[in-house]
Amino acid sequence: MEYLKLIIALFCATGFWRGLEFLFQHQLNKKFKKAEIRNLNEQSNDKVISNWITWSDKMEERIEELEKDNKEMRQIILKQREKINVLEAELKKYQKQQQ
Repeated sequence: MEYLKLIIALFCATGFWRGLEFLFQHQLNKKFKKAEIRNLNEQSNDKVISNWITWSDKMEERIEELEKDNKEMRQIILKQREKINVLEAELKKYQKQQQ
């Protein structure tokens, strides 16, 4: 009977310590997972920020190119308008000469 009580006490004690060990391990795992999630969130935020910076830099380059092209097109349009005005003036001269 005494051996039975001793065996039961031994199983209870080991079960108690196993339970405590399980709780500690569970808490540590939760903290580890939270730390991993925080780390992944920071990495993804850094990646998003770097992608946004890269995108904005490329967009600025493209805008500068388009503005340059726009200035060139405006110069071409102004030259063509001048040519049209000159041709219209010549046309009016010829029309007056024919009348």
